[in-house]
Amino acid sequence: MELEEQEDVIFKLNIAIDFKQVYKDPDLSLTKLASILGVHYGTLSKIIKNKYGVGFRKFLNEVRIKKLIGEIQFESTRPKVEQCMVMSGFRSRITFFNAFRSQTGISLSAYYKSHFQSKNLKIIIFDSVDQEGK
Repeated sequence: MELEEQEDVIFKLNIAIDFKQVYKDPDLSLTKLASILGVHYGTLSKIIKNKYGVGFRKFLNEVRIKKLIGEIQFESTRPKVEQCMVMSGFRSRITFFNAFRSQTGISLSAYYKSHFQSKNLKIIIFDSVDQEGK
């Protein structure tokens, strides 16, 4: 496959992930994604391996966790584990927890603790600054 064709597949892959949010489908497989993109599954597998240095399953889990973190960072309350799983396309709690720890280096609860604690500190700091300005 020529470089231009590979770049076209990567472009389609990015659209499928970012705009169509195919990663949220818990039944997404290499074969299903290849069909969506209109390429052979073997070709897609090679392109993912060459571009991202990982196999399809690891690539998909990494995308799911990155997208989840992008969504929950703006939440004012902690989404439940089940909500996180649905938001990111995981069917299994164990797979979800393992992928989260693998991607971030910490557990979901540790992420929540640091994320929501620092968010609350910012609110307190801004509130005190607003009070002083009055």
